[in-house]
Amino acid sequence: MTETSAADEQPAVAKKKNVFERIAGVLFAPAETFADIARRPDLLGPLALMILLGYISTALIMPRVDFDAVFEAQEQEMRKRDPNVSQEQIDQIARFSRASMTVWRWIGPVVGILIYVVIAAVLLLAVRLFGGEGNFKQALSASIYAWVPLLLYSLILTIVVVARGTFDPITAATLVKSNPAFLVDLKTQPVLFSLFSALDVFTIWTVILLVFGFAALSRLSRGMVAAIVVPLWLVFVLLRVAFVALTTGAGS
Repeated sequence: MTETSAADEQPAVAKKKNVFERIAGVLFAPAETFADIARRPDLLGPLALMILLGYISTALIMPRVDFDAVFEAQEQEMRKRDPNVSQEQIDQIARFSRASMTVWRWIGPVVGILIYVVIAAVLLLAVRLFGGEGNFKQALSASIYAWVPLLLYSLILTIVVVARGTFDPITAATLVKSNPAFLVDLKTQPVLFSLFSALDVFTIWTVILLVFGFAALSRLSRGMVAAIVVPLWLVFVLLRVAFVALTTGAGS
């Protein structure tokens, strides 16, 4: 009888997946992929890819921004709030807005990292309060990979903008018909527009992936994690809608 070597008796070690395999995995096999991410979280690869794609998207979109539409909307809002506002004040705000957009062109993709950090910290704290496990590296890695649907949305939006030739940031939420915001008018129903735009297919997809990711790292059931993640997301949506209601004077 042929002797079995010690190496043959050892269980096979699963092959380490690269960034692209994990991205495909979270889209088509989230339970298995997030379990793998929880075992071996990675940060540098997915973050670098997200930032690179963010800069490419920004570089393609910014030259196509319809600044005239943006400034016209700002002027209408200013005159609505203060009919006596001077043209000099309006021009000053317009210059500031243009400068802000230029700055955002360079820092926007990097600021996205702060969003991942905040989401990871809040959700990790929440699951730990409910008896879950996990560390911050696992939480941050899961949060980044859960963001893949919104990355897809950004890529689709970029393609739509390039095809159209112009981009109006005010109505950006309706360019990709992935939410019901296109059913209402932004100017006459800003609160409803904000609510509907939050109910986006890609956003909901991301919330679902966050449930898978934090269930894997916390060792809580997906039902338990969903009962944590979904209410937190709804609170964010309500705060966003309340902010729009306050800033637009809706209902006054």
